[in-house]
Amino acid sequence: MKDTSDPNYVRSARLVKQFEDEYGEDWEGTMIDYDNDYVSLPLYVGGALTHGNLRTVLQWIGKGKIKERVNAKCEDGGNAGLLFLAAGSHQHDLMSYLLLNGADINILDSAGISMLTKSCTSLFIDKVDYSGENRMLLSWGAELFLDGKHITSQEMKLSLCDALVKNGYIAIANLMSSELGGRRCEIVSAPNTRGDLVGKTCVVEEYINESDQYKVTMEFTNESLLIGSDNLKRRDRTPQDPGYYVECKNNKLIRRDFKSNEECQAFIACLDADDEEIAAVDPEAEAKADQAAADLLAELGMDDLEDPSSNSLNKGKQSVPAGKKKKRGGGKKKGRK
Repeated sequence: MKDTSDPNYVRSARLVKQFEDEYGEDWEGTMIDYDNDYVSLPLYVGGALTHGNLRTVLQWIGKGKIKERVNAKCEDGGNAGLLFLAAGSHQHDLMSYLLLNGADINILDSAGISMLTKSCTSLFIDKVDYSGENRMLLSWGAELFLDGKHITSQEMKLSLCDALVKNGYIAIANLMSSELGGRRCEIVSAPNTRGDLVGKTCVVEEYINESDQYKVTMEFTNESLLIGSDNLKRRDRTPQDPGYYVECKNNKLIRRDFKSNEECQAFIACLDADDEEIAAVDPEAEAKADQAAADLLAELGMDDLEDPSSNSLNKGKQSVPAGKKKKRGGGKKKGRK
C-alpha cells in the first residue's frame, strides 16, 4: 500500500492532478506539444524509421493531424525533425510524402542547423554520402541555415564548397557554388529556336563556368540541354506544384509520375476537391448519429456504457427502463489499464 503521507507522494499526486486537468483523465496516447511550433516525435517512431519500418511511421502520422506530425521533432535526438531522419535513412519517397503534406523544408534542429546544411557537412564529417538527398532538397527550395541564421554570404558558401572538393564531392560542390545549382527551374525565354521549351520545367545538373550555361535535365522527357542562366528562373517544388506525387495507401507509399506539370496539378486539384467535399459534410451529422446511438442504448437499458468516440453518452441523463437494473462500472475503462 502506498504511503500517502510521504511528501513525494503528495507532490506527485498534485502534478498528476494538474496534468489531468490540462489533458483530461483519459490522457493516455495523447500527443503533447513540447513547444509552440512542433509536436514531439515518439522515440519508437524514430527508431522504426531508422530501421526501415515505414509502416509504423506512416501509421503514427495518419493517427493525428498530418500537417502537424510531418513536422514532428525528436526531443531526445537533438530536436531532429522527421525529415532529418527520413533523409538520414535515404528514404526519398518518405521525404517527398512529408514535403507534399506540409513538412518544412528548412526545419531546424536544436543547434539551428537545416537539413541541407546537415546533409552537406555529413559528406565530409560523417563520411556519409547524401548527394541524392542534397539534390532532392535543393529542388524543393532548401537553404543553408547555421545557428538558426540563413547563410547568404557567398564567402561562407565557397568555404563549404572547398571542404566538399577536398573530400572528393566535386559534383555537389559545383551545385552548391552556383546560384541555380540543383534547383528546379522554369525556362522563361527560348534558347535558340526552341520556343517549345518556354514554360517547361527542368532540374539543373551542373554549371558550365566557361559559357555561363547550365546543364539541365528536362522534366517528363529527361532531355539534356545547355541553357543560359538568363533563360532560367527558380520554380521550387511545392505541394501544389511538385511535378510528381507520393501518396500513402494501406500504410504503403505509392509514387505517381506524370506526363506534364498540368497533368500533375490536375491530379492534385482532384484530391483537394475530394478533401473539401469530405470537409463539407453536415457538421451536425456526427452529433445526430451520437444522439441516435445514445437513445438506442437508453432504450436497451445500457445508457451508462461508453461510446468509442467520447467519454460517455449522456451519462445520467437517460432514465432506466422499469424492471432493469442499471449496470455499475465494474469492467476496465476504455483506454485505461
